[in-house]
Amino acid sequence: MKLKYIGDSFFEGLTDGQFYEGKDVNIFCVALIDDTGKEKIYSRLNPGPFAGRSLGRFEIA
Repeated sequence: MKLKYIGDSFFEGLTDGQFYEGKDVNIFCVALIDDTGKEKIYSRLNPGPFAGRSLGRFEIA
């Protein structure tokens, strides 16, 4: 599925307004290739850096 990240951009992670190709992991998480070029798992409800918080969300494009 195609996802658009809307929120605070963060280093080695996600960029505001960027589209990403995501795969379902479960009802809480999605796996996608982020700005580092590596596949990582992010929360569907509050995607952000592993050791921090972000005010972001995904929209299905």
